[in-house]
Amino acid sequence: MNDESNNKFSEYMINMSYHSDIGWSKPVIRPYAPITISPSAQCLHYGQTVFEDMIAFNDKNNFSIFKPYDHLNKFNHSLTRLEMPTIPVEPVINTLIQLLNVDSSININEENSIYIRPFMYATESKLGVSKSEEYNFNIIVSTIPKQSDQSLPNAISLYVEQELVKSIRGDAGYTQFGGSFASQFLAQKQAQEKGYDNVLWLDGIEKKYIEEVSNKNIFFVINNEIVTPKLNGSIKPGIMRQTIIKLANNLGYQVSEKEIAIEDIVLANDKGILSEAFCTDTLNAITPVNRISHLNNEIILNSNQKSRITQQLYKAYKDIQTGKAEDIFNWTLDVKQLNEVEA
Repeated sequence: MNDESNNKFSEYMINMSYHSDIGWSKPVIRPYAPITISPSAQCLHYGQTVFEDMIAFNDKNNFSIFKPYDHLNKFNHSLTRLEMPTIPVEPVINTLIQLLNVDSSININEENSIYIRPFMYATESKLGVSKSEEYNFNIIVSTIPKQSDQSLPNAISLYVEQELVKSIRGDAGYTQFGGSFASQFLAQKQAQEKGYDNVLWLDGIEKKYIEEVSNKNIFFVINNEIVTPKLNGSIKPGIMRQTIIKLANNLGYQVSEKEIAIEDIVLANDKGILSEAFCTDTLNAITPVNRISHLNNEIILNSNQKSRITQQLYKAYKDIQTGKAEDIFNWTLDVKQLNEVEA
């Protein structure tokens, strides 16, 4: 494994290049190595960079990827918004399966998972505000520690941002565009200086309605009902978001996707009917929220990190991930099994 800044990357990666005259090359596996680009490459000047993330894990001694087609289709959706060429999903997944099977540096077991990072950037060497005609696509993978049991990740605290905005409807803030994340760093730093872990973003027009938490979607439990902001063109359509909604429905919970004013959350807390809050993302699945600060209001939640619905949803997801429950939704792609069939 290659060790960079505490991330242990595998010995190999996937590469594929694009030119507008000939389209995509075939995806190939090559040694993990630094990437060389021209100082005038357009990704360095005009921001045509997009990434996605996926997780692979041990499932009853089988090696499985969670929702790879959903993730790469989401990746393509981001590319379309940035006027970048979409990737051929099937050949990329087939090559990823080969990589995960042949790279001996990838040690998948019950104690770890594999983080998969596809990314793409403009490589045409020219200055001038216009889209690139050339692109490079890569996938790198790294080993990450896995929760050792069914316990939830540590809870986080959120600061409601009042001045800065993450995105507005119509811009690229709902995509995995690199710049949409960089623009959040200042607010995150300021929140951390105030003693909070992350930022709870409001809408970019009225600064009234809850949107998301940086790279995570947000959910609340009010009167035993799960509520989450509806997708509106500025909120990221997280794959784990749709996963948790499906799991919640399957467990018999009502899930409402709607506009949620921050003042409604404060009021629900005052009435004693706001019981839980949690975030969703690919890496952690579900992260409880234990504190939210809005103006002069301090909302305390999930103090024991054992919130019933949050824990139940997390267990339902982990049981599918580890093979303890049947994957009735066909969310996992069995890597070794597919490789044996192809062989």
